[in-house]
Amino acid sequence: MICPKCGKEFDPSPRATELCPNCFMSSERSDQTDTFGDASSSHPEFHFGGSFGYCPWEDEAGIGFIQGLLQTLRQSIFQPTNFFKHLPLQGGYKFPFLYALVVSSISILAAYIASTIWDSSAMSMSHGMIFMGPRLGAIIYVLMLVVLEIFIKPAVLLVCLLALGVGNAKMESVFRISCYSTGPGIFNIVPLFGSLVAGVWEFVVLVIGLKEGFGIGTGRAIIAILLPLIVTVVFLIVAIMMVIGKLF
Repeated sequence: MICPKCGKEFDPSPRATELCPNCFMSSERSDQTDTFGDASSSHPEFHFGGSFGYCPWEDEAGIGFIQGLLQTLRQSIFQPTNFFKHLPLQGGYKFPFLYALVVSSISILAAYIASTIWDSSAMSMSHGMIFMGPRLGAIIYVLMLVVLEIFIKPAVLLVCLLALGVGNAKMESVFRISCYSTGPGIFNIVPLFGSLVAGVWEFVVLVIGLKEGFGIGTGRAIIAILLPLIVTVVFLIVAIMMVIGKLF
């Protein structure tokens, strides 16, 4: 059988609900249904990189909340090239925002629980933050920062992409790629080294997402992510040189 989403052949199970091992789409369905909110429309064909495509998390009606979350985590973390190649760049902000919020909340709450069990004074935390002691107030504070980051990060990325000449970058598409690249944050549940692993892998996934989503090179995707840091460093160097010049 040929999978209607990824186009690859696979041996279907006698069960009608068998999933394609490459993209995890059900072999019984030749189309998917959008659940983007107001109106739904079936996709008899998949136009990857445009408004069509497939994301398990957004197929709530077809596979449900748990399977959608698990499949999206698995694909975005371990098969990021294939996942972002098939990710629809249109479809609204609700689902990607909820995905990023759920993933971040899971990692934060898991770190909180682990800190109470291990009685550790420093546990790895979501988005590279350090959780100091089992304080509920700290969790609420970090969640607020996470919500702000979910919106600020893609806005900054959009400015950087446009500055680098990526003309097809739009706020909606950058927002969706940014949110669905947060899957590696789940590794923050691992004490001590979880933040490092999550930070590095999330950076790699975001690079792949920008590359596949906008058809740009790896180098330009990396520069777009690091551009705010580069500008900050250059500004600090210039400021320090000006201060030194005035003193001497």
